[in-house]
Amino acid sequence: MLYEMMPGTPGAVVDRLVGRLRACPDVAAWAVDLAGRTFVVVSGDESRVPALDAATAEVVLAEHSTTDRGYWLVGRESRVAPDQVRIGRAVVGNGDLWCAAGPCALESVPDTLETAHVLRAQGARALRMGLFKPRSSPYHFQGKGRGGLADLAAIRAEVGLPVVTEVLDPRDVQVVAEVADCLQVDTRNMSNRALLAELGTIDRPVLLMRGLRSSVSDWLRAAEFVFSRGNRAIVLCARGVATFDDSLAFQPDFGAILAVRQRCDLPVVFDPSHSTGRRHAIAPAALAASAFGADGILLESFLRPERLYRPGDGDQMYPPGRVAELLEACRQVRAVFDRVDV
Repeated sequence: MLYEMMPGTPGAVVDRLVGRLRACPDVAAWAVDLAGRTFVVVSGDESRVPALDAATAEVVLAEHSTTDRGYWLVGRESRVAPDQVRIGRAVVGNGDLWCAAGPCALESVPDTLETAHVLRAQGARALRMGLFKPRSSPYHFQGKGRGGLADLAAIRAEVGLPVVTEVLDPRDVQVVAEVADCLQVDTRNMSNRALLAELGTIDRPVLLMRGLRSSVSDWLRAAEFVFSRGNRAIVLCARGVATFDDSLAFQPDFGAILAVRQRCDLPVVFDPSHSTGRRHAIAPAALAASAFGADGILLESFLRPERLYRPGDGDQMYPPGRVAELLEACRQVRAVFDRVDV
């Protein structure tokens, strides 16, 4: 449940309402400011929430129910979610095609620096590289962790591009946010509610990947967890989903891009590298995502994939020197479909 307060409601009045709601058994409540509007978020059994008294009702503009689908703030009807999110100097959404590229995990700093300079020259607007990696096997490289923060900061400073990096643990959010420009939630962590709530408290964009077996509604509910704590800067990242077919690593679900477009205004990008897991399929998947209206692409790209620690990571690395060619082709596809009357 959400209470939207009248514009100009004094903070003391909002605090009194929050205090009254918190006094209810098994009910949590907090105030949040979004898009110049003040909301009181109520989490718990709505049947335990007492009716508003006359004095409080006068300052409540509307009561928004979230019981039907589990989200309201990210929905288009709320007019709260933005259609553009700034990452560094670049804007994602409602404009030019955005691209973040780089290795899945930060390993060799010299190799990553060399790759990053090539990617910048090729038109990448951000660097992607992970310090914390949720690998499928405990025997694969799990990332440098906090020990890699200094390296991440040095690469960011030398190359002059913003950095997108993954975070797995709520306890790491604040320290990673001091270095990174955008914090990524991996597909395996889309349901980590404690992590999502903590990301809602920071002044950094969040790149939220769809879970491998999650519906679009599940995905938007995950975004609502971040929104409801006060952070509107969310970029949704579509990627492959798990199916019975193993011809690709996963099956790209381009329809999810259209489904999100129908329900909310948040920018949506696509990850063709993790979606396919095959180098030969990355470009076709990126072009298809552009046709479906993706605002950008997230590429794994590295100059020396043969040196990567994890076996198989090199199979989904797009050549850095061909990124500009791919981006131009994606822009041409977008331009064609922009002219189609549907």
